[in-house]
Amino acid sequence: MSFGRDTRLHLNRPLQAFLLLLLLFALGCMGKRPPEVVAERGEFSIVLHESGSVAATRSIMVSAPRMRVDLRIQYLIDEGTNVVPGDTLLIFDQAEVKKSIETAQADLDIAQANLRKGQAQLENELENLRSALTYDSTSWKLAQLRLERTRFESEVSRQEAELQFNQATLSLEQSVAKYHAQIAINDEELHSLELKVQQARAELDEAVRDFNSLVITAHAPGMVVCLPSWRGDKFGKLRVGDTPWRGQALLELPDFSAMQVDLQINEMDLNLVSKGDSCDIVLDAWPDQHFSASVTDISVLATEHENQVGIKSFDVVASFDEASELLKPGMNARCTIFGQRLPDVISLPVECLKRDEAGWYVWALEGGEYLRREVSIGATNGDRTVVEDGVSEGDHIALVDPEAWAEQQASGN
Repeated sequence: MSFGRDTRLHLNRPLQAFLLLLLLFALGCMGKRPPEVVAERGEFSIVLHESGSVAATRSIMVSAPRMRVDLRIQYLIDEGTNVVPGDTLLIFDQAEVKKSIETAQADLDIAQANLRKGQAQLENELENLRSALTYDSTSWKLAQLRLERTRFESEVSRQEAELQFNQATLSLEQSVAKYHAQIAINDEELHSLELKVQQARAELDEAVRDFNSLVITAHAPGMVVCLPSWRGDKFGKLRVGDTPWRGQALLELPDFSAMQVDLQINEMDLNLVSKGDSCDIVLDAWPDQHFSASVTDISVLATEHENQVGIKSFDVVASFDEASELLKPGMNARCTIFGQRLPDVISLPVECLKRDEAGWYVWALEGGEYLRREVSIGATNGDRTVVEDGVSEGDHIALVDPEAWAEQQASGN
């Protein structure tokens, strides 16, 4: 029968606490205690479990050439192909560059023809000035001789000869000035024509280089890995017909003789990892295979996660001790890092350690009952944690909250 209200017995909190302590005491008298461990002193090994991806230690990146024409892939080697130096990897459309070569060659031919024409014209003008200079020089010498002969002739003859000599001298000076001026003019005009030839030749050379760069070959052995390419609205594997931008990374040729796993370690665990630490690596593709490795590099600067503000990590590299045909770039890997070894410390299972706003604490057995005891913790390996202060060797520490355990015992669960 229901009367529309809760008929359960309600107890105030002090009475509840008293009854709970009474129950714990009764269970202790009956020899029933919550699961516990005895604190022991010994060696503690720090082990970190991290996930990462396999990568080649040495890898050559193949990028699109930096040129002024639009690039379109006409031929692309199959991904996964093992190549040797000289093998063709990519061929871009060459039609536009061929036109550039033809245009540049025509411009060079015209510039060279203009240079030859200019050289001939300028040399002809200079030759005419040489002839005029020779004539004026001869006339000046004749006028000088006539002037010398008139020393003993009449004053009129002497003045006439002197005027002729002055006129010949002026003509000679003008011819000399014109000749040297024409030489300077010829040098400038020839230099201008030669610059046009050089510019046309440079444009032709650049067009030829562009043409040669449209065929990309391997410079080192490796296996071809196609990199993602942007196709307007999404990324996809590189393929024939794509139009990459200048300098875009297209292919990667990893060297499989040296492989590594790229990891990220939380900044809280950075002090637990050192260069030279040994590692055990298992690949998702080969879960029964174990590969040995060691930590070879730890980044100096931290990286902040995009979606987790305030959480930072450091890049860590674990290099495989031996090469294997099973190792391929991009594979998912689970890495166990064996870090520091602390020779003489007290450690407890992580289940023993509790935390609230006041800090870390454990439930330690004292005088037949479990009491809360504040502790200071140190390094952890995921399973156990070093207790630096608050616990002594031989202490009995509860694995669970004694009060919660007692309530479960009382309810029969």
